[in-house]
Amino acid sequence: MKASATLVVRFSDLKARKSLAEVLAPDNREVPRGLALKTAGGRRSLKLTAESESPSTSISTALALLRDVALFQEVWLLSHGMDGGVGRADSS
Repeated sequence: MKASATLVVRFSDLKARKSLAEVLAPDNREVPRGLALKTAGGRRSLKLTAESESPSTSISTALALLRDVALFQEVWLLSHGMDGGVGRADSS
């Protein structure tokens, strides 16, 4: 059985897309045997696909990528003078 999980991330501009691709690249060069990571996309989108023999491996890899994307978003927004907590409930 083969399983895959795909994330599509959309960006406001090409610079943000390129930056995320650069950030993710070092972590995803050497992957465990049986796991394949594919990256594709256009000017304002990035498609990340994790394929493996095991559904749990594909899903856990996609979740790890999603956490990396969320962290990237926080850092990107803060470094560009925007609120990194966009869309979060008020914790007070």
